[in-house]
Amino acid sequence: MSSAEDVKITHHQQRILDFYDRGWHPLVDEYYGHSNYMNYGYWTAGIKNQAEACENLIGKLLAMIPNKKGNILDAACGRGASTRHLLRHYRPCDIVAINISEKQLKQASELAPGCTFLLRDAAQLEFPDCSFDNILCVEAAFHFDTRDSFYRHAFRVLKPGGYLVTSDMLGPKRWPGAVPANALASPDEVAQRLASTGFKNVQVSDATEECWKAFSRHMRAWPAEQRKAGRIDVATYIAAVLFTRLFSSLFHFGVHYYLLTSAQKPPAES
Repeated sequence: MSSAEDVKITHHQQRILDFYDRGWHPLVDEYYGHSNYMNYGYWTAGIKNQAEACENLIGKLLAMIPNKKGNILDAACGRGASTRHLLRHYRPCDIVAINISEKQLKQASELAPGCTFLLRDAAQLEFPDCSFDNILCVEAAFHFDTRDSFYRHAFRVLKPGGYLVTSDMLGPKRWPGAVPANALASPDEVAQRLASTGFKNVQVSDATEECWKAFSRHMRAWPAEQRKAGRIDVATYIAAVLFTRLFSSLFHFGVHYYLLTSAQKPPAES
């Protein structure tokens, strides 16, 4: 991993890091099945728990990459669960993951050994032009300063024909953890920003029901399910009810859309 000197953490970024470090409560870890995921997942028929929903989300995103060959960048990799999932399709030496948290990068490197982990700002992507065949970014672009900067750099560091796939959320300008300048109003505006950057074959789908809303329902129901199954005592049940309602309500007022996006850098002319 690279040293902390490579990234100067802004006040906004430090607030995000503090939130995710504080947010990783033991009850959250239990709800996520100790999977090291921390996203809303993609809930479909047959999904039994949050860890499976998270795996399903990564599968949905990777399905939007037609050719899973060459190398891939996991931008804002969190604790490394998405990076670990990439090992199903890529060799460790072909996976690069970045984050602005040294703590999370250390955890990720233990979860997905052999991959390259670097302390980097996803809104800057300090890599040479045409470095990656594809880029994955899970539930993080709404934090960036800004999404437009991320799109520009992603376009630059992608090889011709490469894909950028993301899960992303849209909310109000004063949304916790978001930069006001990063606020976009609609899926159409996201598609327009990607197209104006130079991307082709832009696809933006609304997955609010399958991701955010389904997550909120399942998380709120989880304490009662655990208590009924005898997995937690009364005191833990009460704590879980209070915590999961607080946790799932944190963004409730602000999540307008949960989106899955795919965009391709035009192939080189023959």
